[in-house]
Amino acid sequence: MTNRISSPTIRMFRDLASLSAVTAVSLGLAACGSEPPPPAAAPVAKRAPAPPPPPPAPTVTPIADLMARYDIDPRVNMSEDLAPDNDAGRIAVLRFFDAFARGDAGRLGGMLSGMDAFLLEQMAASGEWETATSNIIGIDVRTGSHPIVGDCALAVFMVDNQFEPQLWAYEISGDPAADGAEFDAQPSPPNMMERLSGEDWITAWFNILGEEMARATAPDEIVEIPSQDFTEEDSGSSSMGNPAGGPGGGGGAPGKRKRPKGPKIDPNPGFAPSGN
Repeated sequence: MTNRISSPTIRMFRDLASLSAVTAVSLGLAACGSEPPPPAAAPVAKRAPAPPPPPPAPTVTPIADLMARYDIDPRVNMSEDLAPDNDAGRIAVLRFFDAFARGDAGRLGGMLSGMDAFLLEQMAASGEWETATSNIIGIDVRTGSHPIVGDCALAVFMVDNQFEPQLWAYEISGDPAADGAEFDAQPSPPNMMERLSGEDWITAWFNILGEEMARATAPDEIVEIPSQDFTEEDSGSSSMGNPAGGPGGGGGAPGKRKRPKGPKIDPNPGFAPSGN
């Protein structure tokens, strides 16, 4: 006998199978949901804004380019390491010594202080300026600064195989290409070329000036006057009296003189007081 399962029973098993599948999925989902969540990612620290780039270093025009631009006489020599660190100073110094090399008193006079300009006029009028500049072979220039005087330019002139140094302080107040700088000559002691030494000649120059000033203000000769003790020992005089040799004391001492011995002399002879 064959057992047959009715259609409703088959549908019931199918429903139970579907329910079991749904339950398994639900249980699986529930099991997955019970796991702890993954750890949260660590917060990313905000980076500080990058500092702005430093300003570009000031650029200077090479000496060779400036000499070509301003038609500087080739006898003027200034190396890069001894030149000013700015174009204004380089142009002013190059044009100043270019006027020396060319013997241009007119242009040079516009760049000199009052007293130096006056002396230049006198030299030009006497012909001394032309004589002094006509035999210039070369001008070696170096620059620097002094804490009191300011910017300086030291030039060594080679004239007739002899070297003559000069030191100038300068100040730029306008366009250096239009003579907007003023130069002031500094004192020059004798034999400076032989006395300069070291790497910084400008500092050495002012050190020599200080030595010369100290020597000039010192007295020519310091006279020492020996001291003498005039105190004499007391020889038997009373403690209430004057010591020997003091005022009113023994012979030869200044002060009251001793009354001479002998008859008293009337200072007014022939005068008799009334009543006698």
